[in-house]
Amino acid sequence: MRSRTDLSAELSGQRASGLPRTRRARLVLEWIARTVAFGALLAAIWWSVFGAPLVRMTDANSAIAVGPADSWTNTRTDSLVELLLSRLGHPDQPHVTLAVHTVPDTRVRGLLHAAQLAGVNVQWREASGTLLPVALSSSPVPDPNGGMIVRAAAPNGAAFTLADSLGWLDSAFVETEGVQWSIAGPPRALTAGDARAHESPTLRLGRLRLFSAPGWEARFVMRVLEESGWDVDAEFSIAPRVRVSAGTPAAIDTSRYSAVIALDSTAWNSAAAIARFVQSGGGLVLFGSAARSSAFAAVRISAAGAAQPGIPGALQTSTPREGLALRSIAAGGSDVTVLERSTRPGAPVALAAHRVGAGRVLQVGWEQTWEWRMLGVDGAEQAHRDWWRSLVQRVAFGAEEATAEWWEPLPGAAAPLADWVARLGPPSVEETAPGTDTSAMAQPAPPPPWLFAIGVLALLTEWWSRRLRGAR
Repeated sequence: MRSRTDLSAELSGQRASGLPRTRRARLVLEWIARTVAFGALLAAIWWSVFGAPLVRMTDANSAIAVGPADSWTNTRTDSLVELLLSRLGHPDQPHVTLAVHTVPDTRVRGLLHAAQLAGVNVQWREASGTLLPVALSSSPVPDPNGGMIVRAAAPNGAAFTLADSLGWLDSAFVETEGVQWSIAGPPRALTAGDARAHESPTLRLGRLRLFSAPGWEARFVMRVLEESGWDVDAEFSIAPRVRVSAGTPAAIDTSRYSAVIALDSTAWNSAAAIARFVQSGGGLVLFGSAARSSAFAAVRISAAGAAQPGIPGALQTSTPREGLALRSIAAGGSDVTVLERSTRPGAPVALAAHRVGAGRVLQVGWEQTWEWRMLGVDGAEQAHRDWWRSLVQRVAFGAEEATAEWWEPLPGAAAPLADWVARLGPPSVEETAPGTDTSAMAQPAPPPPWLFAIGVLALLTEWWSRRLRGAR
């Protein structure tokens, strides 16, 4: 039997070594170390197959295999600069061919474009067939609460994610003509695939001018607009020579107002001033009897059709506007955009818009929308508010605040593949020169040293633990 002194010495040696005290703990440590070593080995293999390719020089031409954008370190960019500088002033030198796996970042595209303008013959070909043409744009929403409309265009079947500086926002699968998002909050920079949309400018909004006689429609529309953050100017005639004002009604001009909402015949006398306002860039929502007067013939889409009564009980369904009276809009012009159709026979147009001069006019065929708010199902109040708010957003004028973004004629980061083609031209279909080592054009780079360091450290840890417990 071992003495107490021997046991104390053994325990002291175990504590000094810093290793686990039990055999079971050592086995767990060895299993973890072995797993880490195998993981490092698999990562090295993956890097060798799919990792960032090397820059290779051949006798017949110069081949550069372009990997992911984040693989363009300063060292690699410096090597590319040296290669391009060696071609300047030497027309007899072979051209530079790029085997592109992903679109390089903005600085590399600019570098290659500058070299091409300086006389270097730069060509490229797609190496992996995975280049995805994506274009991304964002525009501010004319609303006091802010927001952005983001649009992305890509080929059918393309899949990508939308993200901002904080991370992932949404994913998209393109089926028809692209994808559109409505994003609340302040403007910010967004990315989709390789494309990047700069922060959209802030809009300087004016007030709204409301024309309406006193009534339920005027009351609810006024409340919706003010609850949405708009400052509204209105003037109501409640008796002969007796008028009540809300806000401070003034001359209609784009320097003061963003949009005009004409609900009824009280706007007829101001039709000429409203038409000039629209021609100058302002927005107009034509509603009810305001659209039926010939005073607005110069700006409206068409004369309103005959009144169709609402469908009984439809206010309590999932299509509550079908319960409202409707005067269809004849939207036959090529410049007219149909925004909403009724589900009634013939699919009459209920909402349409067009441009007049520099401004926009939205004509509404629905009438007495206050019934929807008062008689609709639960949530009708919010739905009515959102609908009227969207009408104003579609036409409101807002002056863009000055931004520091530098304008350039090329697509830039918003459409990186299109920018790449605009700078360097379409991919080369030229045959490879005889004697060229084509395999070198896409030869992958060796794994980074830190992967080997992790693998070796894990194996040493396992070996050390096995020796301490007496195993081979």
